[in-house]
Amino acid sequence: MGRKRKVFAVLLIGIGLQVLLGPLFGFFTIAALLLLLIGMMRLRSGAMRQGYILGGIGLGLLLLDHLMIVIGITLISLGWFYVRANKAHRGQPYRLKQGFITNVRYDREPWMMQSSSSWHAIGDIDCDLALAIPDETETVLYFQGILGDLDFSIPEDYGVEIEAYLLVGQIGFESNGYPVAERQQGIQNRLQWRSANYLTSTQKVKLVISYIAGDLNVRLSS
Repeated sequence: MGRKRKVFAVLLIGIGLQVLLGPLFGFFTIAALLLLLIGMMRLRSGAMRQGYILGGIGLGLLLLDHLMIVIGITLISLGWFYVRANKAHRGQPYRLKQGFITNVRYDREPWMMQSSSSWHAIGDIDCDLALAIPDETETVLYFQGILGDLDFSIPEDYGVEIEAYLLVGQIGFESNGYPVAERQQGIQNRLQWRSANYLTSTQKVKLVISYIAGDLNVRLSS
């Protein structure tokens, strides 16, 4: 579809939204929905930066205009987190963490790795498992939130299992610089993967990732 046709299509959709939703919602809600739609279209076309900016502005307008919706989404996400945390750890003991903003930097010095579940509205996670000191033979790391930027570097001698879902964003997964799976970007991104040595490895780690919007990068290294 040419650029002029795309602009015309968005204009028609905007007018349609105003006609249908105008009596129910205000101008800012209509504008926010339109910006979110344009942002998703840009994400699908590969223009990630523009997509994130437009989507972020639309989301911001929507949040400002509907605070109770924001609170509702947060409570639903937190409740779902408690349900999934127990399932992910299969009844084994784990550390439970919650916070509005989380900034984790486990990429500079040795750190103790324990099974844990962490929920946050906004999270910036960076973990290098080559520096980790495992507290158990099989570690489950579960991260869930609204917005997240996550980077994991994992030695190949680990048995690795990954379950990841991002409603909006991108997932990158590579081994020694080569892609293990095709990079996913846009909407409804999923990654399910288990290394061939998972069952036989003496040290295992399972990553469970779930965010409404985020950027996930996993690197295996020798």
